[in-house]
Amino acid sequence: MKKKMKLGLFFLLPIICSLSSSSEEDMSSKISGEVLMDETIKEEILFKETFSYPDGPLPVEWWCEGNTAVIKDGRLFMDADLHHHRASTAWLDYNLSGNIRIEFDVQIVSSVDTANNINCFVMYSDPEGKHLRETSHIRENGVYNHYHKLNGYIFTFVANKNPEDARIRFRDNPGFNLLAEDFGAEVIAGKTYRIKIEKRGNNFQYWVNDEKLLEKVDDEYNDLHAKGLFGFRTWHTALWWDNLIITRLD
Repeated sequence: MKKKMKLGLFFLLPIICSLSSSSEEDMSSKISGEVLMDETIKEEILFKETFSYPDGPLPVEWWCEGNTAVIKDGRLFMDADLHHHRASTAWLDYNLSGNIRIEFDVQIVSSVDTANNINCFVMYSDPEGKHLRETSHIRENGVYNHYHKLNGYIFTFVANKNPEDARIRFRDNPGFNLLAEDFGAEVIAGKTYRIKIEKRGNNFQYWVNDEKLLEKVDDEYNDLHAKGLFGFRTWHTALWWDNLIITRLD
């Protein structure tokens, strides 16, 4: 079983101190805190997840819409390739705010359409202030346009039938407004990619395997989305996610 740790102690390198506690029943025990400092950088790990559970339903802090996401072989697995709605969203029930970095591993298992769709929702919230879990029944089928009416950002990394010249798009909702896009990366089935998304103020970066592929300052359309939830998303694709780390950047 996974152990998640919450650290309540700041430390300076090279002197390192640590303090940890865990509890299966306390939601806060599923959040990890870790601060690394030098003269210019301070970071705090808010959440770490390696999905090291027996095969079956997602942990309680996650919920899904569209095709059911499950734990399989120690990873979060979605099969939206040929089954049912052919779309799947998995939300992490933890509110993020401020400057953050989100990192994870992902691998395409199959896509009969060569969609190879790797999609993420960042800083997502309901315009009416309701918790997204409370309104989940509205998005039960996982249809994409449900999410265009909410507040938040979408990052899409997709082959669109050309895995050697994949497209990256950054959108702002509500309104499905295109903020930036680029082409030229690969997204190939059977290969693991390390994705990194960084938000510092209104500056956003998208990295794949330590290469920055997109950077954009959000100064258009809606006000800056400064807090909200994170979610994994895919369409016409079977894939797995793993080794999620969310870090606060100050």
